Amino acid sequence: MLDTTIDIAENQRDAMAGIGDVVTLKSGGPRMTVMYAGPVGFAAGHWLICQWFDEHGELRQDMFADDMIQIEPRSISAASVKLRLPANRATAGRT
Repeated sequence: MLDTTIDIAENQRDAMAGIGDVVTLKSGGPRMTVMYAGPVGFAAGHWLICQWFDEHGELRQDMFADDMIQIEPRSISAASVKLRLPANRATAGRT
């Protein structure tokens, strides 16, 4: 039964992504949210417009072919979260 569960999880990662899905590039990179999924006027195929926040907190957006991404779980395990405080809050209270 464990093998079946793993197969399903692997197949889900290769499924076609839709609006609201959390994805990453197969080559690596940040977790992104799919904002649009479908055809575009200037290129054949299924395309995704994704948004994410970069390391400086700036909102980024780009378009990717569906075969460049993999679907990720929506939840993030507590072990993978890194807390970053703004510089002015990190030093507040220290005198």
